[in-house]
Amino acid sequence: MTSPSKRIAVGLYALWLLAVVLLLAGRYTGLPVLPGVHLGVVVGASVFFLVGAGELLRDGYRRVAD
Repeated sequence: MTSPSKRIAVGLYALWLLAVVLLLAGRYTGLPVLPGVHLGVVVGASVFFLVGAGELLRDGYRRVAD
């Protein structure tokens, strides 16, 4: 069984992917860009960047500490 936090993370990731698809569809087709989609994509990408940077820093610290 997966933990509730993993389910939430996967759900948020799926929502971010949907926002990316909606943004691309709004930019490159005749569909309108829905309000909040651009902000959702930017916030999601920022969170991914911060989590990745944190992982790199943690791994680097572990290598130096060992």
